[in-house]
Amino acid sequence: MKVNTLDALLGFVILLITGLFVFYVYVTVDNKFFNAELFILKARFENIDGIVVGSKIKMSGVNIGSVKSISIDPESFYAIVTMGFDKEFNFPDDTEASVQLEGLLGGSYISILPGGSDVMLLNDQEILYTQGSTSLLNLMLKFANTSN
Repeated sequence: MKVNTLDALLGFVILLITGLFVFYVYVTVDNKFFNAELFILKARFENIDGIVVGSKIKMSGVNIGSVKSISIDPESFYAIVTMGFDKEFNFPDDTEASVQLEGLLGGSYISILPGGSDVMLLNDQEILYTQGSTSLLNLMLKFANTSN
């Protein structure tokens, strides 16, 4: 079987370019995405409209984590949201979590507002101060009913 030198050279160049592309993706992808070491906190919300697994968690407008799971408390019927953060974050025990809209047509995210306490939350503890999402339609209906 005769091997054409040009075909072999072209195959080598394609393999080299593919290897460089894979290396580039490995270097540029955020290593936090693959990091299993997370700081986990939970929070109970009355209403989490728009929040899904993978939703962003922001503090001061900066992404600091994501929603890992959502479940329902069978006793209180509140939504329990499990959030994952980098190990570098440490929140006071009076931290507040609230569901916010990204825009009128955008999705929702969880906003974290750190408190001022000296006592810090530990891994897998619960944020006690929460505020669920508010429906714009419900707000307009409340406003319309109070103006009569």
